[in-house]
Amino acid sequence: MASLLQSDQAYAEIRRRILILEIRPDERLKEEEWARKLEVGRLGVREALTRLHGEGLVTRGAKGGFFAAGMAVEDVVEIKEVREVLEVAALRLARERISAEAIQELETTCDDFAYMVKQGYHAGAWEADRRFHRLLIVASSNNRLLRAYEHCHVPLFQIHVGQSREYIEDYAATEREHREIVAALKAGHIDKAVESLRAHLARGANDVLSAMEEKIAVK
Repeated sequence: MASLLQSDQAYAEIRRRILILEIRPDERLKEEEWARKLEVGRLGVREALTRLHGEGLVTRGAKGGFFAAGMAVEDVVEIKEVREVLEVAALRLARERISAEAIQELETTCDDFAYMVKQGYHAGAWEADRRFHRLLIVASSNNRLLRAYEHCHVPLFQIHVGQSREYIEDYAATEREHREIVAALKAGHIDKAVESLRAHLARGANDVLSAMEEKIAVK
């Protein structure tokens, strides 16, 4: 039982860090290192990594070991398409269902994102970003849609780290776009919210694809 609980704990935490890209694509996940970080046994970590491998979030190396799954061009395109289908559906369902409390929670998450960026806490900003998009799904009040979203294991389109101009502009755009979506929802302008969301997802995907092209060019 203890091993099972530790496995679930390790699974949830490593999955979360992969989805917010705190664990970078192709980064090696060493059992002993994560057992120490999470204060669990190696068996629990191994079971968690095996589970994540089955879900496609980690891969096995040619010589053994686990690695966070990389992202090809096709993956970026498909992730963007899946997120758009699910999140646009959520916005349309939220037209008549979203509560004042849900709007307030979205606004608070935007404030949290801005604060984390200002403090230079990247992981916290990414977590706020992930929470924002999940809250859009929750606003639909459709539990099956929420389960479908969570089972897709969709990662963020977040690639910039540091204090460069590119980093600052990217996060400023993300905050602005999030607030535009919330403002449109609050005003009942669902078509505007959908338009802003689609533009937001397209920009994120294009940024990742551009970064991938630059990486290939450097090689």
